[in-house]
Amino acid sequence: MDIRGLLLVNSESIGEIDQSPVAALAGTLDVAGKSPLLRIMERLQQYGVSSISAVVETGSSVTARNCGLPSDIARIAAAPDRFWRTAESVFNDMAQRGAELVVLVRLNSYAETDFEKLIQFHLDHQGRVTQMSHGEQRLEIFCISASRRNDAASLFRTQLTRCRTECPLLEHEGYFNPLADARDLRQFAIDILTRQTQTCPAGEEAKPGVWVAPGALIEKGARLLAPAYIGSFARVRSGAVITRCSSIEQHAVVDCGTVIENSTVLPFSYVGAGLDLAHSVAGMGRIVNLHRDVSVEVTDPKLIASMPAKSGKRLITSAAEIVTYLPRLAWQGMFAGAEAQPADLHDTLRQSSPALGNAAGYETPACDTETSHKFPNMVVARRYGHQ
Repeated sequence: MDIRGLLLVNSESIGEIDQSPVAALAGTLDVAGKSPLLRIMERLQQYGVSSISAVVETGSSVTARNCGLPSDIARIAAAPDRFWRTAESVFNDMAQRGAELVVLVRLNSYAETDFEKLIQFHLDHQGRVTQMSHGEQRLEIFCISASRRNDAASLFRTQLTRCRTECPLLEHEGYFNPLADARDLRQFAIDILTRQTQTCPAGEEAKPGVWVAPGALIEKGARLLAPAYIGSFARVRSGAVITRCSSIEQHAVVDCGTVIENSTVLPFSYVGAGLDLAHSVAGMGRIVNLHRDVSVEVTDPKLIASMPAKSGKRLITSAAEIVTYLPRLAWQGMFAGAEAQPADLHDTLRQSSPALGNAAGYETPACDTETSHKFPNMVVARRYGHQ
């Protein structure tokens, strides 16, 4: 049977609750090395759906990037005012090319769907369109008979809100994350790192609970406390501490002496030296603190900044890093014998980072911290260790 996949990515389907830049990109941002969009695509392939197309809205910040899709996935760009017409056209083209069933997923959440069960349910009920549900919520995940073009047209022209005929529902029983805001994005990272999901971090498990992707650089003196994730070509400077389900995504930089606790550093982001980042999502020039439900724009590039995304600029930056890194490494090795034995990690964290609290525990929500109640309406960053 010819079964094909159709993924839809548009601004209307992402970040409907929290309209911050982080929320608007939640479905296409890397989480532990891969975006939810890429994970859904890979899941379709695991269930034998090899021919997949993605209709991606253009002209907005949501799709300014390539979404991390591999080259073998057909990516069709669509203007916002023609998005649904383009999606319908792609569906019709699939039908004309011999598709019998089309699995349609609109990226407004992440669900680890049993696509084999969905397809079998659709065939058993001889349905025209079958939809997934999660409790009382209808998910925008469908199995459509390709020969039923009128039913598909009705679905696309109502932006997936109504079926032409009664649509059988199949209850989703697996992992589900609504991806509605930055809090959901952070929780998704926690769930992946604590193995609450079937999908895994994108990297090698260098030691139990610590995943490191190819190209990542962890300088001497940096500490990783499991569970943690370091993305491809990310940099963790000497003296930095990554702890409690923190995820440092691709090409991100954590500078010297900074403590990242239960937080996400987004791709191509820089976090300055000597900071505490706790229960937050950092990147795109802002910090979203999850406990206080506050999003703050940071204009000082010494605190939070964006790394160059173009390969040429990254090459220059990386070359400068190599030139300065080797002398630093030699200097550290020359005087390593004279250095005192480092103190216990937990004691060190408590002394240098009042916001850190009990760094060893991670079985708590991403926004749970006792210290954060002291300043309920502020996002606090410690710059020099005594402030």
